[in-house]
Amino acid sequence: MSRDEVSALYGDILRSAFHSAIIEEKIPESQWRQFAEQMVRDFTGTDAVDPDFVEWIIRKSGRRVNGPAPPKYLDHKLECPYCLTIRLRIPDDARPETPISCDDCGEYLGTWDELQTDFEKQGGQNGVFRLEKGRIQRIR
Repeated sequence: MSRDEVSALYGDILRSAFHSAIIEEKIPESQWRQFAEQMVRDFTGTDAVDPDFVEWIIRKSGRRVNGPAPPKYLDHKLECPYCLTIRLRIPDDARPETPISCDDCGEYLGTWDELQTDFEKQGGQNGVFRLEKGRIQRIR
């Protein structure tokens, strides 16, 4: 079944349910595709699953398969691969080797130095950004 055969509403619901499930059940990324395929089969009642639809469901960014790309977001190490937000738990006395975790789900994201370096590589020192709902969007 292709994404065109599932309404936009149900597609978004499936994608949201998928991302909630991988966080709650701590499903490893290596099993995401198989898990998403089974979710689609269970929802649609058919064995045929469009691989592009599955790819859209498991994609870490919010970019749609058939549509304009969304505004550029800073992600990489900053974005939690489990809950897809940028909400960092940074201690007041953070040092370069301080481990940093996601403030939403508690998953380890890297050291403070790794995250700062990644932010700089994405141009985080130059430009205008908007922080909204745990995402950093480049405006200019």
